[in-house]
Amino acid sequence: MKKMFVFVVAVLVSFQVTAGASQGQAQKVKIRLAHVFTLDHPVHQGMLRANEVLQQKTGGRLELQIYPTGSYAAYKDAIRGVRMGTLDMCPLDTAIDYYPASGVMLGPYTFRDYDHWKKFKKSNVYKELLTTIGEKVGVKQLSLYTFGFRHATTKNLVAKTPKDFENFKIRVVDFPPYPEAATILGAVGTALPIGDVYMALSTGVADGQENPFTQILTMKFYEVQKYLLLTGHMLATSGVMMAKKTWDGLSPQDQTAVMEAFQVGADRIDELVIEKEKAMLDDLKSKGMTVVEIDKKPFMERVPIVLKKYPEWTELYNKIQAIK
Repeated sequence: MKKMFVFVVAVLVSFQVTAGASQGQAQKVKIRLAHVFTLDHPVHQGMLRANEVLQQKTGGRLELQIYPTGSYAAYKDAIRGVRMGTLDMCPLDTAIDYYPASGVMLGPYTFRDYDHWKKFKKSNVYKELLTTIGEKVGVKQLSLYTFGFRHATTKNLVAKTPKDFENFKIRVVDFPPYPEAATILGAVGTALPIGDVYMALSTGVADGQENPFTQILTMKFYEVQKYLLLTGHMLATSGVMMAKKTWDGLSPQDQTAVMEAFQVGADRIDELVIEKEKAMLDDLKSKGMTVVEIDKKPFMERVPIVLKKYPEWTELYNKIQAIK
């Protein structure tokens, strides 16, 4: 009888240890995040920082499984996956298709400078925007970050006013509201996928293009463009969203940890972009580009033309402009 008692106790202890281990394993969650950027890109570096913070805050229970360079899915496929709940997280450049007013985030001269951007991210306008984007897209919007200001490049033309850009064919991103870059500059927009731009500039299909310094360097546009015009006409912004299904499956404490981690990650992206701009500009100069300072006022005076095309932007645009 004594032997039977010892056996039962041993079995119970073994069961409790096994169950405890299983519960411990069950608490560990890997969150899949897919993006299209290279390993040295500020976005990937920011996601690595978010992962560090997330693990610190949750004692390693939550961890990001990051798929860079489009290895999991292309940009639009990743968005579709997150909205359907088959992928946990990915970047969203613009929510304009789901929440038209948010297109102003990629509107011309929405942000005056980086100081304005930083103050916006500390405002209630920013917090409300994250909530609304999440509700409209059907996800949890966690943060926003910047790729930097977009500038125009040309092969032969030194354009300093909208009049100078008349009949100038400038390549623009092929989904809204990016084509409004041509509107604000006074040029003719030619929408092309990024992979076709270098050849288009080489052959004259497009006379110029517009992008942040990072893209101008990585795509080697300096080889087929002579002038870098510091128009600063648009602040390229993006953000990270999480599948509603994944978000709802987290405890309130873990939700807080995720939000805080991705705010830190987004701020890190901003820091890297801003820190590297001077070095990138010097690099572009060393590669033969002539940098042209621009008086932005004549271009900023064209903002009402764009707002007339997108009246749903006006309220949010005015709120952002009111941030001093």
